[in-house]
Amino acid sequence: MGSTANEDVGVEAKTSSPTAVTKLYRHDCEYNCCAARWSEFPSTDDDHESLFKRTAKVSIVHRHVFEEKRWVTKSFTINNPVMRQIITKALSKYQDLDMDLEEWTFKPPYEPLVHRWDQLATLRAEMKDGAEKEAADELINFLTPITASAVEHLAKTRETKKVTFEYIWQILPPGELAVTKLYGVDAVCRVVKYEKTEIRRVPVWTIHLEYVDWNGETCGYASTKTTITVFNGYRRVTSLPVYPLSFEGNAPEIREKMVKRGRQFEKYRGYHFLTCSGKKVLIETSEGRTVTGRVIVDAFAYYSSHNIPKPSLRSLTDEEENSESSGLKNSGSNNDSDSDSDSEVLVEGNELKVVVTKATDVSRNENFAPMTDEHCLLAIPWVKGMDLKTKEWSQFLVNELEAIVWNDKAFDNLVLPEGEKELVWDFVESKNITNYAYDDFIPEKGRGIIVLMFGPPGVGKTYTAEAAAERSRVPLYSMSAGVLGTQPGEVEKCLDSTLELCRLWNAMLLLDEADVFLGARTNEGLARNELVSIFLTKLEYYQGMLFLTTNRIASIDRAFQSRVDLFLPYHDLLPPARRQVWINFFNHIGRDKFEINEADLDELEKLKLNGREIKNLIKSSQLLGYKSGGKVDASKLKMLAQKRLAALEKMHDDDA
Repeated sequence: MGSTANEDVGVEAKTSSPTAVTKLYRHDCEYNCCAARWSEFPSTDDDHESLFKRTAKVSIVHRHVFEEKRWVTKSFTINNPVMRQIITKALSKYQDLDMDLEEWTFKPPYEPLVHRWDQLATLRAEMKDGAEKEAADELINFLTPITASAVEHLAKTRETKKVTFEYIWQILPPGELAVTKLYGVDAVCRVVKYEKTEIRRVPVWTIHLEYVDWNGETCGYASTKTTITVFNGYRRVTSLPVYPLSFEGNAPEIREKMVKRGRQFEKYRGYHFLTCSGKKVLIETSEGRTVTGRVIVDAFAYYSSHNIPKPSLRSLTDEEENSESSGLKNSGSNNDSDSDSDSEVLVEGNELKVVVTKATDVSRNENFAPMTDEHCLLAIPWVKGMDLKTKEWSQFLVNELEAIVWNDKAFDNLVLPEGEKELVWDFVESKNITNYAYDDFIPEKGRGIIVLMFGPPGVGKTYTAEAAAERSRVPLYSMSAGVLGTQPGEVEKCLDSTLELCRLWNAMLLLDEADVFLGARTNEGLARNELVSIFLTKLEYYQGMLFLTTNRIASIDRAFQSRVDLFLPYHDLLPPARRQVWINFFNHIGRDKFEINEADLDELEKLKLNGREIKNLIKSSQLLGYKSGGKVDASKLKMLAQKRLAALEKMHDDDA
């Protein structure tokens, strides 16, 4: 609009004073859609500025627009300082909301006021008579008719525990404790913000959450987001992929259970050697698998061994901090999101996300600051570590981790020639107790202990390393030489990672069937020569306990022979040793499950079997015993043994 040419002179208004003159300017609508109006100002900008100054001292400025033949609230602004103080208290810790930036203006559907209506009412009830009480009464009386519909709807949702898609925002305000699933397991998170978007043109609510995690150095808040796809009618709140903890009928019991689980999470920060029986989730693929056996919990080792920067977590000590790493800006709905791209996949549920730092430290610098009950409540139920059986880096449920029950009889049952078993333990014990710090003339060189075990299969080479680790109460990192690969670059990388993990965990390393790395170098096999050279170099600087097994002792490289601290020869078991192996397995499984006497043992020890074959025979006889429902007698064992020996003899004849 603008002033017309005919009104430049203005219109004089005669009053009691001849000098009192007011100029008025007529503004016509440029589009002829509304009637002309008179104003004291020739410019609409001046008109607006004057209006702003006149209303600046008004407690509440209530703006309306004319829609559908009626005036409706467009927005309102709180100017009264006392009212602002009341609102500040009510909206305390309402994340990502800064009323100064919002210029103390609220727009429909007034999410913060609806979410904190109970707090406003409580503040008003606690006030005594005075200016503050009057301001609170005026504020509540003004807000009640404006927010009544939304507040009543929220009350109805809490009563019926059912909600429509459009009103999801009411039940999941910022700061609300919410139940969702993290890798398929119920967990409590805190709502950071919500937004209404579209994925592949399908409306969804995206709920941004935070939970407490451990990054190998410290605890902090990590983020995830959960999507709720559009649905018709009402849906039970607790059936949503994320819902308020307060909607659970037994919320106090759930809270107590989650805090207790969080204390386990707190306990398992850092390095721990444990057993796990249950479910694991592979870190790289998020694939779920089962786990039974020993695991090492150590997030620091995961990030350092993969050369991955540790995740950046928002500090637990500053609850008010809005870290840029969370990627969360303003609260409330947002229909202009980039997530409506057709490249998005519509999946209802949550998505775990972390933001990584730009650098990582190769040395441990772990902060085990105590966690509060609130932190434990929000702790993720998973911890990172390695399944020692499969060598897979995984997430393990804290509820399924237990202390190791050590087998103290394992080393006692080891069958070795007299004196050799004690010699093995003397080497292991001296390394464990004194952390033997002998250096070569070159610092950090030659500090490891290398034991080479050689002989026929099934005579106890692998079991020796297992029993020594069991008695030492340390992990045994066992791997076949085939896992290292055959390409020099791959072998070097794998060896570096393995040796570093053994150093971090004070683990014994067992490299089974290491013939390819021990064989003598020749002028023809240049590629294998390179593998042997890499292997020798890495072992020179290894500082732990290493067990190696081979069936080809005569062909090992002379340079490697000089690096071995202890040679352990193994031979085919003699009758007394075989007898002891039979007895050990009977005792381990239970003598009550077998009908074996001394005469039977006299016959069994004559069978030319190795330890692995004896174990397999006992396992097979047990299966037959379970099938018949009775005990296993010597006749079954001898029958199975004779069949095995006959088959082996025929195989040898065929080879000849």
